[in-house]
Amino acid sequence: MTCSDRISIICAVISLFVTIAIAGLQLRQSGRMGKFERRQDERDERRHAEEVKSQAVSFISKYYADRGLIPLCAMAAMHNDLYYYSREMYREFCCMTLEAQNRVLEYCGLDLRVTEEKGLFGRCIKAVEEVLRTRFHDDESPFYDGGKYVLRSLECYGGEKIPVERINYRPPYMTGPLAVNFDGTSSYESCIADVLSESFRGDGSEHPISDLERKYGFKVTPENEACQFATVLAQFIAIYGSEDDGSDKEYGVPGGYAGETIDTMEDLFLLAVFEMYIHLVLKEV
Repeated sequence: MTCSDRISIICAVISLFVTIAIAGLQLRQSGRMGKFERRQDERDERRHAEEVKSQAVSFISKYYADRGLIPLCAMAAMHNDLYYYSREMYREFCCMTLEAQNRVLEYCGLDLRVTEEKGLFGRCIKAVEEVLRTRFHDDESPFYDGGKYVLRSLECYGGEKIPVERINYRPPYMTGPLAVNFDGTSSYESCIADVLSESFRGDGSEHPISDLERKYGFKVTPENEACQFATVLAQFIAIYGSEDDGSDKEYGVPGGYAGETIDTMEDLFLLAVFEMYIHLVLKEV
């Protein structure tokens, strides 16, 4: 072996060792970078979680007096999160991320969740019409044209106060001592609730919708009152027409929780959508 060959071999060995050393350093550096990136990701995740928590807590704190309406916030977001709702609470909720919205619902102890729903209102109206076809197939339905009167409660009269609060109606149970201070009027929804309750039990009229339309003057009242009637009717058809299985899910009771009230047609619309959604649409899932 010549001197030149020995030098070549020595250089090759040295080059190999240098390559191995560099590779080792690179692997070590890669390991350090990987750990750094994982720590960075974990830190970013914690920061993100803290921001979501902060948004949710801030929202609940700001609207604590009306926290019972939070389920309606979810309905507002699922119906149309781009709509300019008259109540600031609904608008602000719609501006939050989906994760923050659901964190609000979670912190309120609700099983309700905001999901990407396409055509939610249409699904709700179809579900109500299906109940009517099944139970009262010979009766009328005020939900024609895609439930236009219900939808107009929001789109035409959303910011207005609910027009009628009480009606001339004596409930069947308002007799004897209970009738001493009775002034001849009852809450707007009381007659709808009583008539539907009886008919769904099989003890009432076979044409409850037609009877209620005449009682409330659906075809002759101003449009805002016709919208109120159709919206409240849809709400109670969902309540009495559902086949609830005693579910222990907690969805909330807007308007009957902690002093919050259903004041506007917008509130009424979202309440109706809420009842249709939890009693009829979620049952399909």
